[in-house]
Amino acid sequence: MNPIIIRILTAAILAHGGFDHVIGTIAAVSGNVLTVKTAKGNVDVKLDPKTEISSNDKQAQPSDLKPGLRVIVDIPEGSKDRVAHSVKIGTVGATGHTQPAK
Repeated sequence: MNPIIIRILTAAILAHGGFDHVIGTIAAVSGNVLTVKTAKGNVDVKLDPKTEISSNDKQAQPSDLKPGLRVIVDIPEGSKDRVAHSVKIGTVGATGHTQPAK
């Protein structure tokens, strides 16, 4: 197998990193609960003081989370409480596809 393909596949496998991903648009923020509208319906995730929030590779604040923004939320695999490890505020690229904030 081509060494470049092996590297790409390895990077894709490692990128998962033990997290479930919730990808969609913020529907609501109420207290410490973020509701994300996904293709399969709304998903509620909890935010805590340890949740890392970022936009464009810079630290963001919970107050930056507004309805309508695209997000990628990482939740530790198997988390019953759905406490977010990180929330990345995304942007919509020229193609109309969501791109994670860089």
